[in-house]
Amino acid sequence: MANKEQEENPLADLYVDASEEDRERIRDAISGLIGIDTETAKPVLREKFSALTSKKQFTALLLYRRALLSLDELEEDETVGQDSTYFADLIGVDDSTIRHAATDLDFVVNDDEQGGYLVPPHKTHQATKWLNSGEED
Repeated sequence: MANKEQEENPLADLYVDASEEDRERIRDAISGLIGIDTETAKPVLREKFSALTSKKQFTALLLYRRALLSLDELEEDETVGQDSTYFADLIGVDDSTIRHAATDLDFVVNDDEQGGYLVPPHKTHQATKWLNSGEED
């Protein structure tokens, strides 16, 4: 749509950059929980992260993976999704805890082509909202 048309059409201000909004949501949701190491891009788990339930920790790590994708920090052969062992090792729980959490959380999918568990782009808002809510497991 041309700029002149946008200025004249009152509906033109409804245009948004959905990708930018998702990136902001992810940043706001995990900024006090997980940092990204500038050298390795590995997660730096902050003190507040350890106070979360394992489901919320899992969700934060899923969003961290989505952040890596947006920042173009995934290795060439690396996918946004990861298997249960990856998350279990970072959180310090059994693989089965991750599998159960993934089943309980509507915004998590297990996609073998994407490498395992992930939050798809269209469910980012749902995941960030749940992570920031006072809602428990």
